[in-house]
Amino acid sequence: MKLLFFLMVTLMTFTERSLHAWPNPTRGGSGVNLSGKMFTLSSYGRLVFYSPYEYSPWVASTPYQTRGYAYSTSTPSYTQTNTGTTEMSSPSTNIRTPKPTTRSPTTYPWSTTRYPWSTAPSTRGVSVCLRYITDSQSDSIFTLSPSSQYLRLEIGRPQSYALTFNGYNRVYLPVYLKLWPYLTPSMWTSICLTVDNAKAVVQMFRDSDMSSRKLLNNQYVWSGERVMDFSNFEGQITDVQVWDYPLRYQEVLYYMSNGGYGFYQGSVLSWSYISYTQTGRTLLEDGYELQMRKSNRKLGQRNHLKGGYKSRKVFLFEERKREQWKKEM
Repeated sequence: MKLLFFLMVTLMTFTERSLHAWPNPTRGGSGVNLSGKMFTLSSYGRLVFYSPYEYSPWVASTPYQTRGYAYSTSTPSYTQTNTGTTEMSSPSTNIRTPKPTTRSPTTYPWSTTRYPWSTAPSTRGVSVCLRYITDSQSDSIFTLSPSSQYLRLEIGRPQSYALTFNGYNRVYLPVYLKLWPYLTPSMWTSICLTVDNAKAVVQMFRDSDMSSRKLLNNQYVWSGERVMDFSNFEGQITDVQVWDYPLRYQEVLYYMSNGGYGFYQGSVLSWSYISYTQTGRTLLEDGYELQMRKSNRKLGQRNHLKGGYKSRKVFLFEERKREQWKKEM
């Protein structure tokens, strides 16, 4: 009996430590469906999304430069000695060894790397939509295409966002114009950023409000890699979508209504089929809505076992009778 108790305590301790352990610094997923999921990020974590059809910006295969790891090849090396002879070293065995880095959170080691997507032709523009929850008033939200022609969106002044592009250009986008007053409020803050390359126009949307359309002082042409970097953000994010063209108002409404008025899916990055890599303190779990549905399902099963399900049906029947009686009066 004592042995059984000891094994149970050991198992519970191991499970508790596993749940609260720091994540593996290079774990992630490739081509996964994250519908109904959310990430919780801290200032000590970093999350990078990229297309399943592209190389990972964290660990790229040769001949492209790798990030964070040094790969050895099976090709033997030759050394010239003092005696004039040439000695051949034994070939390596494709062992991957960690290489320590001392980068700051805002630098991008892959900025000098030429990935296949870095030479992609320019598009009509770019649109980024996502949902987030945070209590911060000044954090960065995301950086799109961090190594070439990047766009960085930050929470600026109250009720405003700051967009940085081309390295030093910045535009503030206060969201104060009411566009759709009939959208149902949600626990999530839903935002969409649209950039039109041809017109050099940018606009910001948040829930049922929007900013005015602003002309950029310097034209921005998005043709960078399909990579989104979430650093220095503390809170939850979900439903990340990216298009390679500026969304129309109707399409933004589809997203803000969570599909209530029409279907939406990013043409570059889609939450239902996406790859990601996470480092530091990050957590992937079921979204709030999915957690509540599971809780309600368990509660309904518990009430059914206790006989509460039948009482609920009687209560609904009485409510219908009372409403019918009011209409007749």
